[in-house]
Amino acid sequence: MPTLHLSLPEQVYNELREYADEMGMQVTSLVKMLIRDGLEKLRKEREERRRKQSEEATKVLLQVLNEIEQLRREFQEYKVYVEGELFRINTSLQGLKKRVSRLEDTVEEQLYPVETEVVSP
Repeated sequence: MPTLHLSLPEQVYNELREYADEMGMQVTSLVKMLIRDGLEKLRKEREERRRKQSEEATKVLLQVLNEIEQLRREFQEYKVYVEGELFRINTSLQGLKKRVSRLEDTVEEQLYPVETEVVSP
């Protein structure tokens, strides 16, 4: 078992001896008990810090997930809007193509009129 040597001020040692006498134990046993209790307290504090950090990280992740979901919904709405606009534009373009085709036919008829000939039977 590892050994630890401590140098303590006389007043601290006397206080430890007084508590040890009240508890019916040796000073070294009291020091071991105080160290063990102190370490347990430090462990609990560390665990509490880690738990709080984990809760904070979880809270941040949930916020990020909520924001991502909101962005996904907005994107979906925008996508539907854009698809509708593309359909409208495509429909307009098809109509324009038909009108241009008719205009081309009309211009061609004006530039190159077809002469009709009456043939008798």
